[in-house]
Amino acid sequence: MTARQRLRLRLLAALSAFLVGSGPFLSPALAQDGNSYRGEAANAASAGRYVDALAAYTRAIALAPDDPIGYVARAQLFVGLGHNDLAALDYDVAVTLKPDDGGLQGDLCLTLAMSNHDLDRALAACNMAVRLDPANHDALGRRGYVQLRRSAYVEAEADFTAALALNPAGPNEMFGLGLAMIHVGRAQQGRDIIASATLESAGLVNEWEARGFGVRGEIRPGKPQTTAEQPIATLADYRLFVNRGAEAYVGLAIATRCGRMLPPAKAADLGDVMLDNSSISWSGECRFGLIHGEGRLSNAEGSLVRYAYGRAIPSGEAGAALEEKLKLAFEAAELALSP
Repeated sequence: MTARQRLRLRLLAALSAFLVGSGPFLSPALAQDGNSYRGEAANAASAGRYVDALAAYTRAIALAPDDPIGYVARAQLFVGLGHNDLAALDYDVAVTLKPDDGGLQGDLCLTLAMSNHDLDRALAACNMAVRLDPANHDALGRRGYVQLRRSAYVEAEADFTAALALNPAGPNEMFGLGLAMIHVGRAQQGRDIIASATLESAGLVNEWEARGFGVRGEIRPGKPQTTAEQPIATLADYRLFVNRGAEAYVGLAIATRCGRMLPPAKAADLGDVMLDNSSISWSGECRFGLIHGEGRLSNAEGSLVRYAYGRAIPSGEAGAALEEKLKLAFEAAELALSP
């Protein structure tokens, strides 16, 4: 059992005890089963209340830790929020619970590859997905992508060719095949195929750049490759789970200090906001790009304010309830720090 698995079991046990007990933040109306919490989470996600959704999914998982549905639902939300690494951890559990599901195996394969983590496990998951459904072009295409990540370009070409035999002119498969051809020495042919793939798929170039490959076969810098013995995430990874319309403070790691700032309305204004807040010091930790921990931070009036995951925590039951919700929402991110 890995350190992360042991930590997950401890957290689930503690959370289950909290949910079935008489915790001060759980009203009788919220003493729900896993299905009810998943419904609550889905509604919250649809409304843009992502912190609420993640907290509810974590509650659902704690009440039914052997049910893969909760992990899959949370993983899908993580993918939507741009956190493939956290999704991979949930798909990993779901696959353990339901190993004969080819779709889950493929999802695990893709999210691991997108995270550039444990590519051996990613390949094994895609191999299983293809074995369970050999006529699934998506499974073959995902395996081709893993092979690109592994620099196994001959194998990638074979997988994308097989995928295109099942799904002729599929743009993703064509783009992947073109990349493989470029890297096995047939550059012009590969670029011609990529050009054909992008004719009617304007967003395909950006999608593949997010996957780590440029239109001319360049390998884009991204997350460093990590192995199963390493964590899938680090404290340097940026995490911002926030409800739509809400504000959170963004932590700025500066040497051994952290500052704070409100996120700017436009990304172009980020530099100015950082400069304006560069003198503010923080006595706790910067975690996931957000202020976290038991420390305190001076506000504009010089008062000491307690923060957790980028939010000011008021005193009393309201603050305790908010902090508990944030801990639930960020539980998966905490787990990702352990191998």
